[in-house]
Amino acid sequence: MPKIEAGSVREHRAQRLAKLIDAAEAILNEGGVEKLTAGAVAARAGIARNSIYRYFDSIEDLLELVVTREFPAWIDAVERAIAAETTPEEKAAAYVRANIEQAARGTHGWRASLSRTSLSPSTRERVRNLHTSLHKALAEVVGELGLPQPELTVAVLQAVVDGCIRRIDQGDEPATVADFAAGATRRLLADDHH
Repeated sequence: MPKIEAGSVREHRAQRLAKLIDAAEAILNEGGVEKLTAGAVAARAGIARNSIYRYFDSIEDLLELVVTREFPAWIDAVERAIAAETTPEEKAAAYVRANIEQAARGTHGWRASLSRTSLSPSTRERVRNLHTSLHKALAEVVGELGLPQPELTVAVLQAVVDGCIRRIDQGDEPATVADFAAGATRRLLADDHH
């Protein structure tokens, strides 16, 4: 039997898993969570049904992978946007804009509704922790402003992000929403300084 290098076994597994997550996303996009079964995912991915459980333990685990898949890239994009700015006000505006732009990249709506409805408590907790790392980045920026009520400022800016993302999920034009939110952030922080 030919010897397989560890790297290529790992690569093969990663490719297979990506294929299964892609298949699950496509099914969720088309039919929602009711249509997400092991058989449907295996058929869509072109992988034998009995071998898909080598990659995850349950459909629940696969759902977690789908929901959390974009988080590392999302967090990275937000952190890069903040780092590109020099003043705390512009960093805060960049945080707001980058989150809205990431959400607008297409799949946030059904991911968010999935997060609310179909995930186990432990998965929801992991999703919350991923969100927490984003909020920490915002808290650091707000800390630089030296405002009298930093926690309240973070909560209000996060509410702006959440409200704007909901508008995009409902069909508003992402660029318009992002511009509005960044402008609102600048005005809010400018008012706080007086």
